[in-house]
Amino acid sequence: MNVLIDTQILIWSFDVNSPLSEHHKKILEDPVNKIFVSHVSLMELAIKKNIKKLPEFIPDIELIATQITNNGFELLRLKDEHIFAYQDLPLFGEHKDPFDRFLIAVARHEDFVVISTDAKFQLYSSLIKIL
Repeated sequence: MNVLIDTQILIWSFDVNSPLSEHHKKILEDPVNKIFVSHVSLMELAIKKNIKKLPEFIPDIELIATQITNNGFELLRLKDEHIFAYQDLPLFGEHKDPFDRFLIAVARHEDFVVISTDAKFQLYSSLIKIL
């Protein structure tokens, strides 16, 4: 299964004491699954790190990118088609987060399953599969 993880899941994947569910841990650790991290998540982390919105998450973005591949995940470069897919997403008044919406557009275009604990992702359950 091809799986795209959202930014929160990425952060938790680095934490030994993370609140990841056992179900999510099994998916991430199963060698049958191919786990992807979008460059959208790296952009989100870089921006939030720069504006000090994630003070407890200190690593340098280059280090994070290296660790992603060391963990066996694959970095997924942002493609033109991902940007084009973004414009076709329905806009819900209760969910305007551009990073989340870009991840959903990427998953939809690539036909990936998404792992997220953000309940707002369920708004898009008719477009993508969410675990």
